[in-house]
This record gives sequence, structure tokens and C-alpha cells, in this order.
Amino acid sequence: MAVVLNWYGDAIVRDTVMWDKRAVLGNSGLYIPTDIRAWLSSTNSEVILKALQDIGLPSVREAGTFDLRAWKIWNYVATSIQYVTDKSTFGLDDFWLFPEETLVLRKGDCEDSSFLLATLLLASGISEHCVRVVLGSVSTPDGSFGHAWVVYQNESGRWCLLESTLDSIPEKLTPADTFIVPASEYRYQPQFCLNSAHVWSMGAANMQIDDYLKTRGRMRRKEKASGKRAY
Repeated sequence: MAVVLNWYGDAIVRDTVMWDKRAVLGNSGLYIPTDIRAWLSSTNSEVILKALQDIGLPSVREAGTFDLRAWKIWNYVATSIQYVTDKSTFGLDDFWLFPEETLVLRKGDCEDSSFLLATLLLASGISEHCVRVVLGSVSTPDGSFGHAWVVYQNESGRWCLLESTLDSIPEKLTPADTFIVPASEYRYQPQFCLNSAHVWSMGAANMQIDDYLKTRGRMRRKEKASGKRAY
């Protein structure tokens, strides 16, 4: 039987405050509590809208143009944003950039590029019902790591996985469910997902998101900083 997940999310998470993902400038030990949904709140930003103009998206809304829009934005993020760890950039294990910051720096880790990718998708006119940032882990030939990625529901109603840390992307959108089966070389294991309105737990997630992220942070310390992944 094929493995299928509810990429919409299963149960709404009420506590959405992240306590240690942003630090006061010049004081890395003083953190700013931030609602996780804030990382997807800049869809009307002129900086984001300018980036969309530079990508050159379809100007019509005919069949297939939303999927093309999603593919072009995905390709833009994958080829424009260099994958680097927070430790190498900020000296911190886990520091989340807002999308405009990632655009300016042209580098970031998986959360940074995923939040940028999702924000660009939403700002392009794709419904928030069809976009999720997913937090979980990925099992690779090099080990298992805490990870973030984006899923997009295509025009046929199928959720596709948009991995923002690739050096180059496939020619077509790839169904997300193909990456959750146990035999996958790159197995994605989601725990939570979000859009700008809600955060949801997924599957058997049975902890608060902040507790999960603390556990995930310990996993991330083991992650190699050698470059982007591929699948």
C-alpha cells in the first residue's frame, strides 16, 4: 500500500512562539520571542515583490501557469541562495533569517531558504491553502538531520516537495509522497507544517513545536556544512 500523508496538517498547534530563533543585534545571548508565522508574513513586501519581477513569472492565469510559477520560483531560490549553516555565519546553532534578509545575504540554511521560497510562492498569487513549510527530519546516506522544506499542492491536487537546498532542481515538480517511503534514499519525515495562519502537527507528532525544535537543534549540530543536498 502506498504511503500517503496529510500534507495539510493534522491538528492545529496552539503555542506558536519561538523563544530562541532571533537574538538582539550585538547580544547573541538575548533572544526575541517571535511567532513562527511571522516568517511567512511579508508577502506584501516591496523587496519580495521586486524579486518576483526579477524571476519573470507568467502574467496569465491559464491552466498550468501556477505550476510553472511554482517551478520557476523554486528554481530561483535553489540557484540563488547558497547553503550555509548558522554556525558558520552567526556562530549560533539555530538562527532564523526573515525572507528579505536571506535575499540580501544570498545565503542561509534550510529554514531560511524554505521561508523565502514559501513567501515568494504566496506573494506570487498562489493560495496559502496550497503552500506549507514543513519541519521534520531527513534521512540521507550521510545520516539523519533536522530539516525544513516546502510542499506545494499542484493544479492536479497533488502535493509536491520543493527542496530549497538543491544545487539544481528537477525539470518537473516531484510528488511529496515519493520521499516518505522507508526505502527512499532521501527519506523525509515531517513533524509540523505551517502557513501564515496556522501551525499543524503531522502524523504521530506528540510534542510541542518548541520542544521538538530543541531536540532538532541537537540533531543539527551533527549536520555537515559541506554544501547543498541533492535527491
